[in-house]
This record gives sequence, structure tokens and C-alpha cells, in this order.
Amino acid sequence: MADQLTFVIENLPNLLFGFPGQRPGGLTLSVLLAMFAVGLGFVIANLIGNGAESRWRSLRWLCLLYVEVFRGIPLLLLLLLIYQVAGGLRFSQGLTPRGAALIALTLYSAAYQAEIVRAGLRSVPVELVESARTMGSNPWHAHRRVKLRYAVRVMLPAFTGQAISLFKDTSVVIILGVAELMTVARVTLGSDVTNAPYWVSLYMAVGLLYFTVAFSLSRLARRWERRTQRGDLVHSLANY
Repeated sequence: MADQLTFVIENLPNLLFGFPGQRPGGLTLSVLLAMFAVGLGFVIANLIGNGAESRWRSLRWLCLLYVEVFRGIPLLLLLLLIYQVAGGLRFSQGLTPRGAALIALTLYSAAYQAEIVRAGLRSVPVELVESARTMGSNPWHAHRRVKLRYAVRVMLPAFTGQAISLFKDTSVVIILGVAELMTVARVTLGSDVTNAPYWVSLYMAVGLLYFTVAFSLSRLARRWERRTQRGDLVHSLANY
């Protein structure tokens, strides 16, 4: 047991930050991939989610097609398609495994977030938006400052769950050789049979790192949700 603990502690910096000369990597790279994918995906999801509620049927169908296609393709297959197909096109021959992983995770995340956005927008009471318009808000301000603000509170639990799920899904990019947490763990163990006794302890440490980040994100989101619930949303919107 002492040898296994020593092995984990000696390799902990690599698990957290990646191997020297290949940083950021490890847990840091997993977190960065998830953060950028969720952030960029949210921008796309806003466009897709709002487009799915558009009055134009062709735009609605186009947005719904995007959601169904990227939700229907396994993430592992999507990674391979983007890296092998898009990476082979003339305009993107310099596409790195990290770039392909970020693109795939973003597109994949946006499809799920778009459905969350669409459901959140549908939950907004029509009377609330009409009241904002009556007080003189133009359609854009009413949507951004009233409708979207209300919807975010409704969408927060679902967004948190989706972000945690995507963070764990970053382990799939191991197939492209991206030096995230799972890849670092696999390389650390290598093919050396003398490392066989350390497999369980090392992967338990990896699981603990995943759990720590996921649990922290969940607690932060819950704390933010409680803090926003303390304020009177209707009162703040009326003041606006």
C-alpha cells in the first residue's frame, strides 16, 4: 500500500498539469477543454435554441436538424470524423488533435445546450415579456434583459449537469492521443508489467480528481442558485 501511495504522489504533478514539455496537460487540459467547449457551445446553443423557436419554418427545421444530428452521433465517432475528415481537407491540414477535440466537444455540447435553451425560453411567462414591452423595452432588450435572464435561472441545473457530463466526456479524447488526464494516466503506467500493481491505485486517484472537479462545480452552481433566489427577480425586472 505504501508503494502504491508513493507511486501516485510521485506522478501527481503529471496527472494535474501534464508531462514536462507537454503542458498544459492532465487534469488542467481536461478542465480547459471542458470550459472552452461549454463556453463556445453556449454561444452556438443560443443561436440554435432561439432559431428553433423562430417563426420561419425553414430556420426551425435547420436548427432542429443540427440538434438531432450531433446528438445522434456518438462523441467517439464525432472525434474521429472531425480529425480524419476535416483534418484532411486542404483548408485545415494543420488541424491538431487538440483542435479537433475542442471542435468536436463544442459541437457536441452545443447540441445538448440548445435543447436546454429552447426549453428554458419556453418556460418564460408570456406576461412577463409583454409587461417589459409595455414599459417601453424594444424586442431585443426584452429578450436579453427579461426573457433570457429569467430563463437562465430555470436552465442552470440542466446546464450544470451538462457541463459536468462534458467534463467527464473529455476522457474520450484519449483516442486522439490528446494528453488529458486519462491519457497521462495510461502513459504513466505504460506497457511495463512492473507497474501492474499500481493500476488500481492510479486509476482510483484519477477517479478522485474527476469527482473533485465535478463535485466542486455542482456545489458552486448550487450556491449561485441559492444566492440568486434570495433576490426578488420580479422586483428587479420591474425596476429595470
